[in-house]
Amino acid sequence: MKKKWITIFTAAVVAASVSAGCGSLQKSGVDALEKGEYEEALADFQEMTENGASDDAAEGYRGLGMTYYEMEDYENALEAFRNAADSGAEQTIQMYNLMGICAMQTEDYESALDYIQSGLALTNTSDGAGKADAELVQEMKYNEIICYEQQADWENAKQKVTEYLKDYPDDETVQKEAEFLETR
Repeated sequence: MKKKWITIFTAAVVAASVSAGCGSLQKSGVDALEKGEYEEALADFQEMTENGASDDAAEGYRGLGMTYYEMEDYENALEAFRNAADSGAEQTIQMYNLMGICAMQTEDYESALDYIQSGLALTNTSDGAGKADAELVQEMKYNEIICYEQQADWENAKQKVTEYLKDYPDDETVQKEAEFLETR
């Protein structure tokens, strides 16, 4: 599933770069990322962050985040995604999901929960509703449960499991989580 979200997110970056008028560095970085040529992608995206134009910098940071994510360097990925947001990159459900995953990978479950919930909140807006892939939303809701469990917030975890199972009653993994939470 990870590759699917990266592909979708990469497509969004390419679309944003075309609409923002970003140059060949963006295309070169995305092409390198898609080929797994991470050092080249990092160099292209880093150059975008340094050229001074805020739109280019935001997309450069987003590209850095995606590249570091693919390299499983979650701390640098999260920092790059934060810089992208601070530089004015479009706040998307996909970006918040990746930020949440990065924070989970670094065991910062409180921040992960904040990112996940921010992303899920976008699904409730007219702007975000059409951009939310059903599987992505399901994954984020599952990760929300895990974040509560990792923080030993059993009541909220139980509540989220109940809500989740109403929407996805056949998910055996979360059914087992519900059984686990009954012991808490």
